[in-house]
This record gives sequence, C-alpha cells and structure tokens, in this order.
Amino acid sequence: MKLSAILLARTLWFVESFDLNPQGKAFYPDIVAGIVEKCRFSKFPQKLEDFDEEKGVEFLGGRWGDVTVEVMKVFRNGIMLDTRVSTVESDRILGEALSWAASTFNLEYNLKMIVRRAYVSNLTFYTEVPILGRQDSPASKLAQRTKQIFGDITGDKTPWQPILLTVHSESMPRKPIHAPFTIQRRAETAFSENKYYSEAPLPTDAHLALLEGFEADVMVSGT
Repeated sequence: MKLSAILLARTLWFVESFDLNPQGKAFYPDIVAGIVEKCRFSKFPQKLEDFDEEKGVEFLGGRWGDVTVEVMKVFRNGIMLDTRVSTVESDRILGEALSWAASTFNLEYNLKMIVRRAYVSNLTFYTEVPILGRQDSPASKLAQRTKQIFGDITGDKTPWQPILLTVHSESMPRKPIHAPFTIQRRAETAFSENKYYSEAPLPTDAHLALLEGFEADVMVSGT
C-alpha cells in the first residue's frame, strides 16, 4: 500500500464554550480578532449571523506555525479543527491554540476540561492487492454477471468491479453519530490505476494501520 494524499485530518474536542469563558469577561469580538491575527485566516466571522454557535463559528484558510489550518469551527459544545497533515497535528494545534487563547484573553482552559474527542480521517492510496474482491470472489462474479446483462441491454461494455466496502456500528439502540469506515475506488479514476479512497472515524495513524492490516489479510486469505 502506498499513501497518495491525506484529504482530511479532523479533530473535534468536546467542551462547552461557556466553560471556557465562565463569567463572560472575555469579549468575543476581541477573541475573534486575535485568532484571525494569530492564524491569518482568510475567511472569518464578521456579521452578527456569523456568530451562531449552533451552526458553528467558522474560520477558514489559516496557518499555525508551518501547518495550514483548513477549517476551525467553534460550536456551543465543542471545537473542530481540520488539517491535511494528521490528526496528531490537528490535536497538537488545537491544544496549543486553546492554551494561547487562555493566556491571551484570560479564558479558562486545561486539558481535563475536554470530556471526549472525535476524529475523521479521509485519504487516498494505491494498492496492487484486489482489496475489494479477487476475480473469483462472489462480489467480482456478481459484477461480471451484471456487466454482461447490462451490456446486452445497453451495448455498453465498460468494465464492472466491486467499488465500495463499508463497515459501521449497529444503529440500535441508538443511531451512530460517527462516520462509517469505507474503502472505495477513487471517483473519476480508471480501475487500472488501483487508486482508492477511504474514510474512517479514527485518528490518521490508526486509519492507516487498519488499511495496511486489511491489505495483508486479503493477501493471506486470497479472497
């Protein structure tokens, strides 16, 4: 397996915004102006309606040190930060940003206030291993039969192959709020390129390790 690109490394820290500013002493517009100056965000809240924490107060296209911050959103009950490096870097930047904001604007913050974290990892990769099914797998046989019938009807002889694998947690007794783990053929890319896209509700390193483990299992099982 060869990593092609990290498309998203998102971390979400759950903490109530009221707890960060418990007595309302810090002035929200001053905090925003300071963050924009510190991170050089190209898009940031400016109108009253931009400060809706239910939808998320959004900052786009900034920098923290030598890392680009694609998106930062402040919600009533959490803060989300996206990079394209890794979730380790996203975590680091968010922690450093909160510490900086606490010391600069007299906010309340310590790591114990973060009640839980969530992640989303999106990436593309190449592999020569038929991870979505070998030619003699049931899924591949179904694709070939479908191709034949579809071609007979339409005259279209375009190749068919399995293109998507998804695993997710059970939806009972409650619907999952996290993304599923998916592996699929990269859209608008020829099958012969062996390029794939994958999403997981996990840190980047764990995501890559699971993909490598799955690839190894396919090689061993021959299925």
